[in-house]
Amino acid sequence: ADFNMNNKKLGREVMAMGEAQGLLTRDNYGGRKKLRAAEISMNQQLTYDSIRGRRGRAIVISNDAKGCYDRIAHIVAKFALRRLRASRTGLNSMIATIQKLRHYICTAFGDSDLTYGNEEHEGPPQGILQGNGAGPATWSAICTLIVQAMEEAGFGYKHWSLISQRAITLTCFAFVDDTDLIHAESDPNATIEDLLTNAQDALSTWEGLITSTGGALAPEKSYWYLVEMVRSNGKWGYKAPPEDDLILSNNGQPQIIAKHKASVAQEALGIQTRPDGKMTDERDYLLQKSKQWADAVRTKKLSRADAWYCLQSTIMKTIEYPLIATSLSRQDVDTIMAPIFKAILPKLGVQKRIPHTLLYGSASAQGCNLKDP
Repeated sequence: ADFNMNNKKLGREVMAMGEAQGLLTRDNYGGRKKLRAAEISMNQQLTYDSIRGRRGRAIVISNDAKGCYDRIAHIVAKFALRRLRASRTGLNSMIATIQKLRHYICTAFGDSDLTYGNEEHEGPPQGILQGNGAGPATWSAICTLIVQAMEEAGFGYKHWSLISQRAITLTCFAFVDDTDLIHAESDPNATIEDLLTNAQDALSTWEGLITSTGGALAPEKSYWYLVEMVRSNGKWGYKAPPEDDLILSNNGQPQIIAKHKASVAQEALGIQTRPDGKMTDERDYLLQKSKQWADAVRTKKLSRADAWYCLQSTIMKTIEYPLIATSLSRQDVDTIMAPIFKAILPKLGVQKRIPHTLLYGSASAQGCNLKDP
């Protein structure tokens, strides 16, 4: 506990220095104060909307780093954290302790006799380990260097914001180890073949940088979209994915990653996201969650106080989380909330047919003070 308390202090100091000096990348929200995972999905959806509105073209590649914290090379962690003015003493203490740890497997029948780690004839084990208080800060420091290397190599998405009149540069949408690379050509005369070639270079560069830190990408969790608007029969629509593939080297065993149409949703950071901006998949996902919750609540005996607490602290938080990144209609929200109200209102002692204006009304207006999604 004392060891991890020191690690947490080290992580707080590093992140505070990085934030104060502007040394952290804007593309990774993991471990950052006042930044939420759902904001990553919001930024991604707004970028899709921008591409659609400008009739642009880009490739988005989703990937996931395997065993993020457990594969970090210690020499890389040291360089990255020292760049953020990490205490040399605290850093050496953390790394030296991890390298000398001897690991047991704890079961209900006792601890294992066999151990691993701190072997006499083997190199020291690497990784920052899950639960390390300095883990998020370490990965944030490393990810900053990787994103900067991608920017210097010329990869990313660059355009001019018409509303704020500012240049926008994006390399990826990242939250800890979940990353969506984005690449678009700045040359208006570039062909789809040019875009695909450079997107493959971006993916290979990203994979190489992750590998150099001790990590690896999971091919089974990787996929990509071509986001391009084309006009056909007088209507604008999304172009189908090309026959070409994007490939991960996968530690010497090349593997083709999946490609999807713009109308196919994938779950990212707990939100069903698709480039064409349709909300049907997210609506169906939340409706499924609300039905599961309603079925569980219906069979329980709850006091009115417990029922209210359960409503506010469980399912309403589930629905509230993705709202910043979605554009659900009033009808969609009512459809999602219907099973919830049917199950919980009787347990609250509230008439099931009460008008929604009273349910969502403030307490000062004699409403139920329930937040309207």
